[in-house]
Amino acid sequence: MVLKMISGVYWDQGAGRINQDSVALQQVMTYKGRVMMAVVSDGIGGLKEGEVASGYITERLIENFYCQMVPLTAKGKGRKAVKRSVLRCLYDINENLKYYGKGKDILLGATISLLFVWGRNYMIIHLGDSRIYRYQTSKYHKCRVRQLTKDHSDGGSRLKKCMGSFPFQFPDITFGHLLGKSGFLLCTDGFYRKLNNEIIKVLAPEDVESDEQVYIRLREIGEEILKKDEKDNLSAVYAVIG
Repeated sequence: MVLKMISGVYWDQGAGRINQDSVALQQVMTYKGRVMMAVVSDGIGGLKEGEVASGYITERLIENFYCQMVPLTAKGKGRKAVKRSVLRCLYDINENLKYYGKGKDILLGATISLLFVWGRNYMIIHLGDSRIYRYQTSKYHKCRVRQLTKDHSDGGSRLKKCMGSFPFQFPDITFGHLLGKSGFLLCTDGFYRKLNNEIIKVLAPEDVESDEQVYIRLREIGEEILKKDEKDNLSAVYAVIG
């Protein structure tokens, strides 16, 4: 059975002078089925060149998606091979950011939350305080939302884990299986910080019918967040799969 996907991306500078968020949404059809990757990365505002860190992380992950992850899954490789591919890429990214930071005598870094889907399997890679949520509609037609990632922060503005110009930190890695239709929301802290339960209503998987509709709803959520005086950049990717 070929999985169907409806998706959209929202990316807004907000009140910030620079947008330090980067996002990616990539998908390919192979003879083994659909392969999809979504990423959000948020540059650390307290350090230098957060937009460089998040942009480089995202660019390298897109490259790895096409050069490594898609071929691996097309050959029928399993979780271990996919996991090793991403970890090698992340380690190399971190080493290059260290080298870049040393050359300019600066520290830079960014969060990373990545969702990779192949067949009915998914993998999450996570460092920092961006988030991934899963939306599922039960047989009683009630949408349930669950946060799949844990914030690597002290509850304030200080991150305990991230990617950047410092020693490599092992990410949280989660595997799961798709049952029925699921919605996945990846977002930076500027997007989720002032959300309320209304998010459940507008992003319920059963109520989303097109890519355009996803974008419109993400944009409407973003506009409401900005009205609440959110000062940070706002970024989100939402995909309904099933």
